[in-house]
Amino acid sequence: MEENVNNKTLKEKIEEREKKEKQAKKKVMKRIFLIVIILLLCDQVTKILFINKDISIIQGILKFHTVQNRGGAFGIGQNSTFSFIVANIIVLGIIIKFISIQANQIDKKTGIALGMVLAGGFSNLVDRLFRGFVVDFIDISELINFPNFNLADIFIVLGWISLALFFAIYANNVRMGKIKKEKDDKIEEI
Repeated sequence: MEENVNNKTLKEKIEEREKKEKQAKKKVMKRIFLIVIILLLCDQVTKILFINKDISIIQGILKFHTVQNRGGAFGIGQNSTFSFIVANIIVLGIIIKFISIQANQIDKKTGIALGMVLAGGFSNLVDRLFRGFVVDFIDISELINFPNFNLADIFIVLGWISLALFFAIYANNVRMGKIKKEKDDKIEEI
């Protein structure tokens, strides 16, 4: 009889832990979804506001000038809209799958970075699906020779840079932890 009580307690503990994990996963997914929606709307609103405009913001440095980007980054692969739509969907799907599998391991900073990448990807996908091209309007070509871009591009780049930085810091911390453990083990041997 006592074994059944202990088994039930263990079973209840496992169910409670699984319930907490599901709640934590939902919380992470909701946070990332909210980030995606907010940033996607920001990008789409700015594209609507500045489409077909030519506005000098800072003379010789920054202006808003619309370009219809029918290619990828830096205008690569012009008129390959279908290929970019498919590639975009695949990459977004992989990121979403990663988030759903790793949700319990995603901290706030990583969630924000992933949300930025997803928001930028979805916003440019929306452009390709409904306009047939991506609206690029931020122009710094007078300052440096650089193609026009949009907020979605900024979100994607900052998101990936942040993720790379977070993973590098994590890997370094793991490596330093191993080194410290090896030193501690050597000290114990002496």
